[in-house]
Amino acid sequence: MNDVELTLESLHLYPVKSCGGVSIGAALLIETGLELDRTWMVVDAGGEFVTQRELPRMALMQPTIGRSDMVLRAPGMLALHVSLDTVEKPTRVHVWNDEVAAYDMGDLAAQWFSDFLGQTCRLVRFDPAQRRLSKREWTGVIEAENAFSDGFPLLVASRASLAELNRRLGEQGHVAVDMARFRPNLVFD
Repeated sequence: MNDVELTLESLHLYPVKSCGGVSIGAALLIETGLELDRTWMVVDAGGEFVTQRELPRMALMQPTIGRSDMVLRAPGMLALHVSLDTVEKPTRVHVWNDEVAAYDMGDLAAQWFSDFLGQTCRLVRFDPAQRRLSKREWTGVIEAENAFSDGFPLLVASRASLAELNRRLGEQGHVAVDMARFRPNLVFD
């Protein structure tokens, strides 16, 4: 077997599921993955999660993390400040096939997301007392907790895999994609 040198190239958080990411230099690893990763989520009027798959404009929402708040910016919108340690009322929401406990982040956040996305939405925060586990068919005996991510606490990608994908896309006449398309937490080279 060949020894392969692996280098962590970059580290990323996606505080709001399906919104822009934040490149970071260091992160705290907690039970659900990187602290503050996919901690918030946008839901429709019925409490169902919404993503870029249905609402591509979500990709234009760019968060920054401060000491006490997350600031969200989007084209044509005033900045929205969301406190890191304040929530509003408890609620139940759906992400994939799971119904989970969450906290609604209030009417101001709901209006901001609704205005930008053009439909009634609410911003919710994952309830840290909730245990949402990855599917055991993939984790075996390990109970891998995650917050609002699609299924795993950490998402990993490599430059070599992206290069191979882009080589294959090129052979088929398709445009290359960049790493941001895959929204990884850890990018290895």
